[in-house]
Amino acid sequence: MLLAFGLVVHYSAGSNTSNQLEQMRNALLGIIAMIGISFIKVDVYKKISSFMMAMATLLMFAVLFAPEKNGTHRWIGGIQPSEVGKITLIMFFAYLLDKYKTKNKSIKTFGVFLAMTVFFAGMIFLETHLSGTILFLCIGYAMMWYGDMPKKYFLFFTAFVLLFAAIFVLKPEGFCPPLKEYQVDRIVVWKKVLFNKEITAKERIGNARQVLQSLYGIGSGGFFGKGYGNSGQKISNLSEKSNDFIFAVLGEELGFVGGIIILVLFGALVFFGFRIALNTKSYYGTLLAMGISTQMALQVIINISVATSLLPNTGISLPFFSDGGSSLFMTLVSMGLMLGVSRDSAGNPEEEENA
Repeated sequence: MLLAFGLVVHYSAGSNTSNQLEQMRNALLGIIAMIGISFIKVDVYKKISSFMMAMATLLMFAVLFAPEKNGTHRWIGGIQPSEVGKITLIMFFAYLLDKYKTKNKSIKTFGVFLAMTVFFAGMIFLETHLSGTILFLCIGYAMMWYGDMPKKYFLFFTAFVLLFAAIFVLKPEGFCPPLKEYQVDRIVVWKKVLFNKEITAKERIGNARQVLQSLYGIGSGGFFGKGYGNSGQKISNLSEKSNDFIFAVLGEELGFVGGIIILVLFGALVFFGFRIALNTKSYYGTLLAMGISTQMALQVIINISVATSLLPNTGISLPFFSDGGSSLFMTLVSMGLMLGVSRDSAGNPEEEENA
């Protein structure tokens, strides 16, 4: 349902026919991959986790030397390595947490996993991909939590992160560098929009433009929307209408009701993902399904929060909806992994009962 809904909304938001046809092709390839992967045993996922992470790491390293596109290094040969990396990170951490579960209570293990999380997130940060960096940090942190590491370590580190985040939000200018100037400006503008402060004319046509136009679109949609295909913002005002800000097009055309339906569908997907995780016989399968569900929830929350200015403007796709072959394909691959965990449990009822 999400994929069908996403393709319909993308068709409305899309800028040209070739772009829309490419999205349909990627959806078809992703469905084929999803079905094929769903028949693979969970033990196979576990065995190839390290290899997959190694390949993803090489891609994330190689992309740093790839030609720039829109001022960033995120694509190599039409592939966005960060999309591959976030799924393989879940697989890899699930494998390690399963393999060393007897040692998960030690502070050394906590430190090693935290260091790996920062390392992989750091590679994404070097791509000038701030939202991807945050997503990697959150995924790694969540996997460590699910791996039953001592909660006292989390409380201490979370307090440190919240303090750092507060300082960062209050004085973002002090973090330039390593942040780019435009990233700092986006945070400054976000604070103005969030707290209804005056925005300069320069900011309105610069860093505040996308966020303001997104809010205008969502607000003008009202309760039931203007009708499918009738978004005015997508014509000239939203430059990322089929990608980062596709929710603004959805909100304008389908209104509050359409937005709520999307949130309910995503909520159901995450709920069933966690239900699969809790019902599987495999500890690795549990961690894998919980990680994928968490990654899906985080990505939806970040994307919609950016579109509604609850978070600073930072590019991240809305699963099943946003433009991008790597994103859509890897989303469907992750759904194949989830279905594989579910099928593996359902196919062994006696073993599950004994467990």
